[in-house]
Amino acid sequence: MLFQSSVPFTINKIGFHVSSQANQARKEEAAKRLDYYHDEQLSHLEVKLNELFSDPSSMVKVELNLVKKIINNLAQVYQENPIRTIEGTEADQKIFRELEFTSNMNIKMKQASRYCKLLKTILLRPVWRNNKLDLDILTGNILDVETGESPETLESVLVTDYGNSEKIEDISYSLWTPQNWKKLDYRGNIIEQKANPYKILPFLGTFDFPPTSNSFWLPGGSDLIALQEAINIKLVDLIYLLSQQSFGVGYIKGTPAGGKVRVDPGSLVELPENGEIGFESQKAEIKQVVDAIDKIIKWACVSNGLSAGSMSTDVTEASGLSKLVDKGELAEIRQDDIALWRNYEKQLFQIIKVVWNTHNPQKFSETATLTIDFADPIPQVDPKTQSAVWDIQLAMGVISPVDILLEMNPDFQGNREDALSHLLKVKNEIMELQ
Repeated sequence: MLFQSSVPFTINKIGFHVSSQANQARKEEAAKRLDYYHDEQLSHLEVKLNELFSDPSSMVKVELNLVKKIINNLAQVYQENPIRTIEGTEADQKIFRELEFTSNMNIKMKQASRYCKLLKTILLRPVWRNNKLDLDILTGNILDVETGESPETLESVLVTDYGNSEKIEDISYSLWTPQNWKKLDYRGNIIEQKANPYKILPFLGTFDFPPTSNSFWLPGGSDLIALQEAINIKLVDLIYLLSQQSFGVGYIKGTPAGGKVRVDPGSLVELPENGEIGFESQKAEIKQVVDAIDKIIKWACVSNGLSAGSMSTDVTEASGLSKLVDKGELAEIRQDDIALWRNYEKQLFQIIKVVWNTHNPQKFSETATLTIDFADPIPQVDPKTQSAVWDIQLAMGVISPVDILLEMNPDFQGNREDALSHLLKVKNEIMELQ
């Protein structure tokens, strides 16, 4: 990719060490993780195979996307759409309902939480585009930032546009500060500039966990990428072994060295005394390779907060106790993430207010604030188990059939009178049928 090229060092005159070796390595790592998440792993696999083997051209390249599976399982904050409520005027609520829909906020925030889990740090940017408010998710492979006393305090943001070609001359930059915006060419020369209409940086940094140092870019996640690479390499090994074991190796005994005999169906072959012709199957250790892949997958799950059985294809191993443990661990991770993202949503709304009010005559009121209610997922319980629990509770007298119906059918919305009326109707119908 173009970001891997050396950008001229003259760009450093604007205060960003864009072309430093450490900075380029950070961007390459971010781009690599995005490739792995989006099923674009084969080019990276080919590089690894070229490092390990003298001639890997005959090997079949395969990938098994463990990265996406684990990241999507861990990013559970937006498992269901949250309920966002605007505390303000009726006009505030109407404006927000409209922009929540037009910006695809639910979809964007779910993707943002996944990218944050994958990359550890991302930026969200409310942007006015095509006469409507949109929400951009910016990742580390195109970003450089300057922060203040803490990583959460952004002072300037540099967004890189690599263009549509592989020419370094097509690279441009957008440099944002609270005071102004500048467009720069690949050398750092100013092409265009104007005052920042928002008087703030229209960006919000989001982190997978609270920063514990002065670094804006959080560490972590490299183990999952390394395990993904190991799995892909072992899968190539497995396919290669299977192809080799699928065909026997022919041999001839009793003929001069180097002799060859063509054998077709129905043909007869004359051999010398004690001569022999046949095929020998190879003894490739297929099971050991499969077991190694399975073990690596389970290690990847356990090291990232999932149970080993969560990725198992074994029905008994992937059910029962392992699923209960999975839910417990994920519930704890989700509660920690909810605390972070509730705060991020509130901060994001304040930036949205500024951007919206700058471009629209009908504005949010100054006192408008956001409250958000994240849904509590209902755990999936085996019907037989649930039925047994209800029978015990009914026998104890702690619930009635009305409570069971309300739990089974959310359409009653907690209305006990309607639920009771429905049960009496069902009872009368049963009596008539009997």
